[in-house]
Amino acid sequence: MAKETSILKPTMTPVAGLRRIAHLCGSGFSKHLSGVMTSDDPEGPHRARVALRRFRASLTGFSPVIDPAARRAMAGEARSLFRTLGTLRDADVRLAGCLDPAAVAGLATELETARTQVRQALTQAEAAGFPQRINALLAGDDWARTDKTGRRWHRRGLDRLAYRALSRAWQECLDNGPDLAALPVDQRHELRKELKTLRYLAEYFAGFWPGAKRDRFLDALRQIQDDLGLLNDLTLIDPASAAAPDAATQAAMLTTAAKSWKSLAKLSPWWH
Repeated sequence: MAKETSILKPTMTPVAGLRRIAHLCGSGFSKHLSGVMTSDDPEGPHRARVALRRFRASLTGFSPVIDPAARRAMAGEARSLFRTLGTLRDADVRLAGCLDPAAVAGLATELETARTQVRQALTQAEAAGFPQRINALLAGDDWARTDKTGRRWHRRGLDRLAYRALSRAWQECLDNGPDLAALPVDQRHELRKELKTLRYLAEYFAGFWPGAKRDRFLDALRQIQDDLGLLNDLTLIDPASAAAPDAATQAAMLTTAAKSWKSLAKLSPWWH
């Protein structure tokens, strides 16, 4: 179970909940950004990106109480940093998946070039100050949605907002249809991102509705994410390289992912 569940309570206000999530994600981002800037460990870019995606997921889930302009600004900066780090993450994956000794040197050079460029870009973007900027914004009132709908959601407990957020994120996933194998590659990638949003929101709110039904859902959700992650990594590998699986293996991987998606899609939402 994700540790986020221990800091959110159903009786909290949405404002308090979002502030706690922002603080948690910001702390995680700062920790792993430090690793990106000082270490060659590939986990640094990966974990820093996870912290940013978790924060972006919270902005989606809490959208009824966030002013649209403020949400776009926060999400935009997080997305920009996420994409910058993605350049380094992709180079790490390509090198790690390379089985051709002749290509390793070139990929290693590509990785070092990416590392230098990403560090420079993060410095120019003042990435280290991102958590402080977000926390300072959320500490005030300018970010809050103040129209009639916003005021209504601000008065409700966090459990009501959690129910809405999970239901909407789940429906976005289901809208892709039951046959994952029939989806174009770009739509499959979008489903993967939608499932990540659902997963992070589910982990934030998992403590609100505990039980075996929840655990089965989260296990199935993590499984399809793992399967789609393997398929996504294939897009970063040169099809002509020795590391690229043959057509039969790739077809089997897609079949496995399709079965995982069907297993998840037939489950009833545990927050109901």
